[in-house]
Amino acid sequence: MIELEQSVLIRRPLDEVFALASDPEKDPNWTAVVEHVDVTAPLGVGVRLIQRVHLLGRRAHVPVEVLEYEPPVRVVLRANLPHIQVLGWRLFEWTGEGTRVTFRTQARLGGLFALTTPLFVRTARRHLEEDLTRLRRILESAAFQQPLQAT
Repeated sequence: MIELEQSVLIRRPLDEVFALASDPEKDPNWTAVVEHVDVTAPLGVGVRLIQRVHLLGRRAHVPVEVLEYEPPVRVVLRANLPHIQVLGWRLFEWTGEGTRVTFRTQARLGGLFALTTPLFVRTARRHLEEDLTRLRRILESAAFQQPLQAT
């Protein structure tokens, strides 16, 4: 089992950060891997979507299911591909200085993919860090400059 966790403090209100970072449909705006998302219903428990991703030089369509949806603090997603299962937590907490965003990932690689575990871990850790940095930059940019308020 692979486990990764990365956090960032974003100096923006909780509701504002949650609105962008909790919704997988908006992932192409700030993640390096997700190119497009097909969603057929509003975000909520049980919703299924398809993410088109580009990773390690390959494109894939990844089915994703929303397991938990607790605005504005938590979203849990599950992605299943043959030989790859991923659980992802997106956690949001108001700190008084801004919103702490924590992404936690558990992955299980099977079959031949198990041989790529070290590469998977390095790549996933790098993408997670870059994505959260990009998310922070977008939300703290001039386009989002409204006074901070506790939510």
